[in-house]
Amino acid sequence: MGVTNYSPENWDNIEVLSPEEFHEKCHSEPNILLVDTRNHYESRIGYFVDPKTGEPALRPPIRRFSQWPQYVRKYMTGPDRNQADQNSQEGRQIMTFCTGGIRCEKGARYMEEKMTKRPGDQVCTLKGGIAAYITWMDEEISKGRKLPGDSLFKGRNYVFDARGSTGLEEATEPVSKCHECGIPSARLSKCRSKGCHLVLVICQTCEDSEDPRCCKSCLELDITASATENLESRIGPRPICLCEMDRETQLWGERTAKVPKVQKSRAAKDKFLQGSDNINIQVATFS
Repeated sequence: MGVTNYSPENWDNIEVLSPEEFHEKCHSEPNILLVDTRNHYESRIGYFVDPKTGEPALRPPIRRFSQWPQYVRKYMTGPDRNQADQNSQEGRQIMTFCTGGIRCEKGARYMEEKMTKRPGDQVCTLKGGIAAYITWMDEEISKGRKLPGDSLFKGRNYVFDARGSTGLEEATEPVSKCHECGIPSARLSKCRSKGCHLVLVICQTCEDSEDPRCCKSCLELDITASATENLESRIGPRPICLCEMDRETQLWGERTAKVPKVQKSRAAKDKFLQGSDNINIQVATFS
């Protein structure tokens, strides 16, 4: 999770809800805040919505779960962090969820410990995650107790295996659009630039006829890298394309945007060490 040896101070401070309890609380509580703890490319194709407003859950634009604690510290702490309704003193039911409930085990508890809370705020988490909710909803639909439109989860649930995503047994409309042509689609692919591989929504037609990239900048970086050197032999951080830099800058600010590191091959390390006699290292000091 990005915090070494983190263990919650009290595992019982958050309320763990079954899919049925989660669904009913979203309907019955007057003030809920749905919070998605997944990565931005996961929440792009599916998310929970508030049944009273139809608004999607809060979906932090993080690329990896290790950024979750940083997001909590930056956006959920401090006296001015009560979002748009900061003047309201009414306690909230803060409903957290993830793919299968694993990330929320610590992610939701870390948020509960660090966030600035109002009196009456209660952090809840969905047991079994979106996967359990979809299974429960399918059973409710099959028994005639609910309709597909009653599901508070819209779209598809991103999974980290060959399936790519899962959803209700009865097909529903995609909530995402193809990155290239813009038609409704939940089909997943990746940016083809070496060293990027950002997960994108790409329809089958564009996958077959286009060269999917997350942005033009990423294509240009790929062309430059191919013309000069093998990415695996690069020393130092890999270049980051403009769309990813924009996302990181929006998250952390211009001075603290996170530049991804690259895993150097053994050959690259040996080459680096062989040339180390000519390296002039200067250490900045405070005066």
